[in-house]
Amino acid sequence: MKKKHRATKRRPVIRSLKKRAAKEIPRTPAQAKSSASVRIEQRLRSCVVEEASPLLPSAASDPVEEETAEPETPLPVDSGMDIPRLAHKSLRLLLVTPLSEPAHPAEGQSIPDALRLLVKELLVVKAYEGFADVLHKLRPDILLMISGAEPIHTNDLEMIRHSEIPSAIWLNDENGITDSLRQTALAFNYVFSQHHSHLASYKQAGCRHADYLPFPANPEIFAPKQSTESERCDLLVIGNAGKLHVEYIRLIQRFSQDLKVHALGKGWEPYSAFILAVSSKEPLRDVYNRANMIIHWEPVQRRVFEAAACGVFQLVEANPDLFKYMEASQDVIPFQDAAELDSCLTYYSEEVDRRRIIASKALWRTRYDYSPLHMAMELLQRIVTLQRG
Repeated sequence: MKKKHRATKRRPVIRSLKKRAAKEIPRTPAQAKSSASVRIEQRLRSCVVEEASPLLPSAASDPVEEETAEPETPLPVDSGMDIPRLAHKSLRLLLVTPLSEPAHPAEGQSIPDALRLLVKELLVVKAYEGFADVLHKLRPDILLMISGAEPIHTNDLEMIRHSEIPSAIWLNDENGITDSLRQTALAFNYVFSQHHSHLASYKQAGCRHADYLPFPANPEIFAPKQSTESERCDLLVIGNAGKLHVEYIRLIQRFSQDLKVHALGKGWEPYSAFILAVSSKEPLRDVYNRANMIIHWEPVQRRVFEAAACGVFQLVEANPDLFKYMEASQDVIPFQDAAELDSCLTYYSEEVDRRRIIASKALWRTRYDYSPLHMAMELLQRIVTLQRG
């Protein structure tokens, strides 16, 4: 029964192929005749294989084994893209952290943990007196120090200055440059500052390579958090109440008639009638999360990152540091003078949904574009690039 069934299935295929081949074959030359026969045979063979394919499972017991060619290994597609080599993955890095600065921006394990993922080996020591002795014992590929207001012993700085090991320092100079910071920076090959405006001072003092790189927000600390209604404020001002900001303060005073205003900075005591000064001892995460809107003037980029990590909408005075890492009108809203701040406050005080969209974008980018991992990677890439150059 199977043979009869198979034969009836093939006849129409054979007849149709013969008719098709007859149309294509030239009638006279004998050579064309033989080539046409070969073509018919090839087509018949292919059709037999296709028709017989449903019966293949039953032929599993057939003792004749068919040769099956091994699948070819696909060759990689040349996309034409220049894939960068992560040179820092082969580094042994010695990280020196502040000895006793609990309020340092780099406190916690976020930066060490990020560096540990990026290098071959991470060695961590505290900046105690005589720490530079370990340079000769451990022989790292790079020394990286995270420094702040703590002075570093002169002998340690001299050992770093005369060492053959490349050295870099990530300075906490948010509040300005002191003589101690300037002398510290001179001992290192590569200096990274919290302000663009400080770079000229370091270079003038003799630093060959000075660059701007802000500290990231620490995700262990800064994140959205619910606050009670009594704690919340409509507006939080971050900045000092100095003579240069009189126009801003008058504007805030006018808005305080309808808005509950808090302020974080120096010199706000004379304005206590309409602005509540926030104690500098309060946890910044709590201070940020209480606000519906935040205004920064003379901003520190780390503070902008921290507020964004808490999911708060921000109006920020325009400055060169800001646009390096935040996109205007997408992550934050910039203003240049009191008139622009007035129009921004008037508009965004009513546009609650628009504030939420912008704050959400900034929160996302702070977590996934400017996280400790991303900023540490940028730091290492700059150091490696400078070494090669």
